[in-house]
Amino acid sequence: MFVTILRSTTLLQLKPKLGYNKYLTRLRTVSLAGAVTLAASAYYCYECFWNTSMEFIHHPEAIEKHVLSIFADIKYRPTFYIPHRLMQLAYATRWEKKLDTEFERQLFKLSDGGQLALDWKNKHVVTNKPLILITHGLTGGSETNYIKHAAETLAEAGYQVVCFNQRGVSNCELLTSRYHFHGCTNDLREVINYLQENKQKGQQIFGLGFSIGGSLLLKYAGEEGYKCMVNRIFSVANPYDLLDCSHNIMKLRNKIYDWSITCNFKMLLKQHQSSLAENEKTKGIQIQEALKAKNTYEFDELITRRLFDFDSPEQLYSNIGCGNYIKDVKVPVFIMHSKDDPIVPQFLVPYDQIKQNPNIIVALTNKGAHVEWFTGLKPQRWIMNPILRYFEEIQSL
Repeated sequence: MFVTILRSTTLLQLKPKLGYNKYLTRLRTVSLAGAVTLAASAYYCYECFWNTSMEFIHHPEAIEKHVLSIFADIKYRPTFYIPHRLMQLAYATRWEKKLDTEFERQLFKLSDGGQLALDWKNKHVVTNKPLILITHGLTGGSETNYIKHAAETLAEAGYQVVCFNQRGVSNCELLTSRYHFHGCTNDLREVINYLQENKQKGQQIFGLGFSIGGSLLLKYAGEEGYKCMVNRIFSVANPYDLLDCSHNIMKLRNKIYDWSITCNFKMLLKQHQSSLAENEKTKGIQIQEALKAKNTYEFDELITRRLFDFDSPEQLYSNIGCGNYIKDVKVPVFIMHSKDDPIVPQFLVPYDQIKQNPNIIVALTNKGAHVEWFTGLKPQRWIMNPILRYFEEIQSL
């Protein structure tokens, strides 16, 4: 490469025009640019195609340390033309084909008169495999591609699958003025109790949570301790401290994620504003102002923290995450993170706490963004490969 630069006809032609010293300066600049480009290309190839094995973090005496061998041949290689997290987000939001997945919907009545939607796959299939309970992230429920892909993959493998949609999510009508709150496990607990009572004889319940849905499952497991009715949990891109995550997402480099989440918040609010209207008098929420919110913090100040009687968004965020419940989790938990996750970056994963709990194992890939993990020439979601392997193999060990 450098020989080519040195012999470049263009540079040689510049020599008499620029003078010898200026010619050398221009030559050094071009050579440096070439060296940087070469180094960046080499690093890119290494990260995408060679540094592909998963890294594991866990207690020295982790209860399920023996399962790590099942991941030996599972490697993540991102789609070569969308390796960066922003590219993966752009593909997911703009170009990924919408999956045409059919669910059997059950409107689940809650004890306070509200309702939420449970979307089923294989609801009436008799199986000796576990029932998989899927919980979604902030940006939508069973209508999103990552939830559909998870449900389809598991259903094709013979599992009963039920997708838990928070109140008002996935086109489910609000019957009361109470909205969903991702830090409250009461609705999830009611659903799990129902599933426990109505599942097939001897059937276990496995949890699969994405993003804040994973945090909700871990918080539930920590609150319940040994009484937890979910037998094991697989959590993907799990946030632990929502206050720290909020500070991180407000940074300039992450503004696009904050904007995307805010748009989804406003879309849901607009859909349910008539049902929530009475909260303007009783709780002081400001719907019209919130529909103009520029970021998640502003939205939560105008709506969420008031709905649930918090003094500030900071107090709200401090009460959502599962970080304070990690030590109390008594069921096996496997958590998957990407090192380039813009919403839950590495410095926000509480490794010290995780290492103190022998029930929890964390796996890391070098790329993958938040919940995207696209791979292949025609981008496909990779994340279900380790999830399905884990669920399949754990039953045979």
